[in-house]
Amino acid sequence: MLLALLAATLVLLAAGLALPMAARLPAPFWAHLVLAVGVMSLISAAMQHFVPVLSRSRGAGAWLGRLPWAMAAAGGLVLPVFAGWLDYALVTPAAGLALAGALAMLAWMRGKGRQSVGPAHPGLAWYLAAMACLALGLAAAMLIPWRPDWHMALRAFHVHVNLYGFVGLTAIGTLQVLMPTLSNRPDPAVGRRLRQDLPWALAGALLLAVGKAVGLGWLAGLGLAAWAWPLIRLVLAWGRLYRHEILSLSGGEPVLAAALAGFACALLGAWLDLAAPLAVFLPGFLFPLVSGAAAQLAPVWLRPGVATPWHAAARRRLNRFAGLRALLFLSSALLPVLGYRCAGLPALLAMSWFVAVFAVWLWQD
Repeated sequence: MLLALLAATLVLLAAGLALPMAARLPAPFWAHLVLAVGVMSLISAAMQHFVPVLSRSRGAGAWLGRLPWAMAAAGGLVLPVFAGWLDYALVTPAAGLALAGALAMLAWMRGKGRQSVGPAHPGLAWYLAAMACLALGLAAAMLIPWRPDWHMALRAFHVHVNLYGFVGLTAIGTLQVLMPTLSNRPDPAVGRRLRQDLPWALAGALLLAVGKAVGLGWLAGLGLAAWAWPLIRLVLAWGRLYRHEILSLSGGEPVLAAALAGFACALLGAWLDLAAPLAVFLPGFLFPLVSGAAAQLAPVWLRPGVATPWHAAARRRLNRFAGLRALLFLSSALLPVLGYRCAGLPALLAMSWFVAVFAVWLWQD
């Protein structure tokens, strides 16, 4: 399931940036195609993979394993609405179905934390906070059709708490564990940093979302400052431990570093209203995040079990010349912040390149 969702999300990410240039459908249609259908379900499935590892407990049961598909279906229900084919009131049951899935995930993760053999890894708390942000964003979406006077405020909260809360917390929490695993070099401070930085990151996401919803720039600025603190600490740690790998021509480290830089640019762009929220977030952050994680995790999901030379060879193949892709992703994160249009094209080239490499690898293996 994970590999199928991953492959589908890679295609949806590329389609979400490329097809709006050819198909005349509203921007919310493409945003929900990528985020509600692809990213929400992929993150839920990935959490089901990682949470048992973080809590040292058994995996998800059969019924919970189907939940990401139900959440993808809930996201798909709103696509005809944003295409203009169905009544806007359908947003409420679609968001309600996804909210039920988010609450089920929260209950399951809390249960896993209590069942943990010894203290659970602090990364689990980041996943709990991320899923709580998703639940808040979906609750806001449910209200939008029935409170037209609050439409702009609810929509702004929904967008920002999902992007910088749900996706952001999941991503930054995972990157801090993924980089040491990928580089085969431990980060001795990662546990302490995760415990100390979560309150700052969560407060930053909520303050930014509320500030944007009520139109208070200073409150959104406080959110940016709060989120910046964990990011600065992570940049300093990675610069000290992994700077040679990050500057290499191949390997997954440059792409993960580009994702971190892309998230910082997306936060800055959101606070200053320099571009539409997804103009930086999609090509500059989600593209390197998902492709970088795919190169590391897809071999494990294709052939679970003990790591073998095949797994190492597969990662080398998927990460060949990844440093060049990282530069393209980074340019798509920086250019919109600097005011340039068509900034997504370098990232689209890099993602298309990776999708082709990924497809050939899947076909041959």
